[in-house]
Amino acid sequence: MTQQARVALIGLGKMGKTILHHLQKNKYLRLVLAAEVDLARGEAILRESNLKYTVAKSDEEVARAIEQDAIALVEDASLALQAEHIDVIIDATGEIEFGAWMAWNALSKRINMVMLNAEADATVGPILSRLADSAGAIYTGDIGDEPGTIMHYLYKPLTEIGLEVLVAGKGKNNPLNPRATPRDLAEESSRKGLNPRILTSFVDGTKTMIEMTILSNATGLLPDVRGMHGPSAGLNDLLNIFKLRSEGGILNVYNVVDYVIGIAPGVFAIARSDDEIITSNLEYLKLGNGPSFLFYRPYHLPGSETILSAIYSIKYKEPVIKPKGYYSETIAAAKRDLSPGDKLDGVGGFTVYGLIERRRVSKQEGLLPIGLAKNCIMRRSKRAGEVIRIDDVEIPETFLYDLWRIQEKICR
Repeated sequence: MTQQARVALIGLGKMGKTILHHLQKNKYLRLVLAAEVDLARGEAILRESNLKYTVAKSDEEVARAIEQDAIALVEDASLALQAEHIDVIIDATGEIEFGAWMAWNALSKRINMVMLNAEADATVGPILSRLADSAGAIYTGDIGDEPGTIMHYLYKPLTEIGLEVLVAGKGKNNPLNPRATPRDLAEESSRKGLNPRILTSFVDGTKTMIEMTILSNATGLLPDVRGMHGPSAGLNDLLNIFKLRSEGGILNVYNVVDYVIGIAPGVFAIARSDDEIITSNLEYLKLGNGPSFLFYRPYHLPGSETILSAIYSIKYKEPVIKPKGYYSETIAAAKRDLSPGDKLDGVGGFTVYGLIERRRVSKQEGLLPIGLAKNCIMRRSKRAGEVIRIDDVEIPETFLYDLWRIQEKICR
């Protein structure tokens, strides 16, 4: 890159604010537009960051701000879609419907897209990846979030040197509680400066399921069982736990995604080789006694590493991680007993939580993706813990639903 690439940042929440500060330190990227639905909050953040900005309400005002070397602060994020101004958009919102719409329109205009919005990626990432390929744009996940960290630092290099990845996954940093609600976590979320729904999606396991769905669609690794195993374990236990049942472990098959309670914030991969010389060298390098070896990165840095995804998209014209197929889905299960007429509130709410499932099974059983669950109306009763089928609900006609139906038909 001989000149700075122009970045639009959508969402100035906890992650967005962090990205904003990293962009200030980077010589390759220039933030030219920031979108925030709470305009007063956006202004306060830019002022506190000592950044020159102009509130813009039209494309002309955006262009004028950029010409004056100021950041265009907008309430209407669609102003980021003017291709002559923007090289890459970073979606840091977590809003599924919006994220799908923004990515579709950006990629259609050949604007590169960094999806920190994992919820949207897990729901319609396969079709967005297809669009990017056909349009000649880059669609990429965040190198700093667990799927991107695993892909970039573990899965890709391990497979490129000829190892077979048997298991790949992440640590979960709190015990699993599928019944957790924003009300239960209000005090903790306030203390941590998090939106209660975001923290709820961590605690009830939905975010972990979404992240491993993204990794599955990028690699072809599958969940061994619905919801994965999620053992509580330390690093020294992983090679013994993640073996086949016939070998004394918990797995039915290899080549799977999973998670562990107890090694957060790290990510891991277990890999092996069928070549005796390669295996012997890994043993010599003190990675263990084989035949399988554990590879571990003790941290992931969402927000802090995110701009690397933007740099890769511009400088190297390649994604850090994107779906190569449609292998898994995060489906919705009832968080409490549900009755006909109840309205579902989606990820991180009071009514449903997510479970990863193989796409083949999800399709056969007609299961509802949790990404489509928001504002669905129940047609039938469901007991807490039961999965919800598409036929059990009335799904609102939205752009997101239309896009998912297209994905259903053309992605494999």
